[in-house]
Amino acid sequence: MLLLLFLPVVGCWVSAQQYTGMMGLLHVPSAETDTVENLRLGVHALPVDMMPDGIRIEGEKYASTNWYVSAAPLKWLEVGYSFTLTKHHKNMKKEGEIGFYSKDRYFSLRLRPLSEGRYWPSVVIGGNDVIGQRDGDSKSFYFRNFYVAASKHIDLPFGVVGGHLVYRKWTKSYNSRWDGVVGGITLRPSIYKPLRMIAEYDGDGINIGADCRLFRYVQLQASLMKCRYPSVGGAIRIELK
Repeated sequence: MLLLLFLPVVGCWVSAQQYTGMMGLLHVPSAETDTVENLRLGVHALPVDMMPDGIRIEGEKYASTNWYVSAAPLKWLEVGYSFTLTKHHKNMKKEGEIGFYSKDRYFSLRLRPLSEGRYWPSVVIGGNDVIGQRDGDSKSFYFRNFYVAASKHIDLPFGVVGGHLVYRKWTKSYNSRWDGVVGGITLRPSIYKPLRMIAEYDGDGINIGADCRLFRYVQLQASLMKCRYPSVGGAIRIELK
């Protein structure tokens, strides 16, 4: 992964980055939270396997890219706005050239009612596409899902191990393969704490990846969805205080 080439450059404690711009693992949310008063501006490449089955052009799925801005204005609140480039015909008559002439836009929200303690996990209630944007005359909600997540970390001699358990429900039937109990394991090795290694089950397969923050303000993430579809993302992190 390209990310691994940059890890020796510089490091500090990393904040997670999810493809929606919210805190999480790879394709699975978590109950981890970022520091208060920060803003993230980022982009993420979405392989075909991460795209909802409802997003197609002439019956075919395709890879895309999404852009986002997210913020944690309070220690118990995180909000985000994302848009994913979608393919359409260049003119309204659905004829001629096909390209990324439109986008699906949505808001995300996360609330943390319980912070992690010595004997209990942190708990987050959240969702993506919680409000939705009109796409033509209908609401798409391609990415709409709601979840409850719990995360607990254990400090061991070789690093900090995190366990993440989530119950997630997608509202569109074509996304049902990602429904139910999902989760993952993270490891921050003692020899290099800025690195976070991730393995997760998203309801449809096993994904692996890693992320890191560089030069304090740059976040990078690289992954293999189902251990074979590459995905990469990056963000600029701005501290507002």
